[in-house]
Amino acid sequence: MTKQEIIDKTNLFLVEEYEKQPEQLKPEARFREDLDLNSLDYMDLMVTVKRAFGIMPAPQEMNLVVTLGDFYDFIERKLNEQSKQTDEQQ
Repeated sequence: MTKQEIIDKTNLFLVEEYEKQPEQLKPEARFREDLDLNSLDYMDLMVTVKRAFGIMPAPQEMNLVVTLGDFYDFIERKLNEQSKQTDEQQ
């Protein structure tokens, strides 16, 4: 999955499931301050990530995510790790 596909998919579920406006979804947007996501939203977000990307982030990993750009990078990194593990098992 390309970085742009990750961005598009993430932005789509933020608009559809979290009722965020597309113009809010900039890489520098901060989850808590700019997107107004709280700790309950973070828990829901982990389930959404599992459903959308097939990865389940640990809560402590999500604590390191501050901006939407961090989130895109985090998903990309987790998907790459998952792909490497799959390749090594084959």
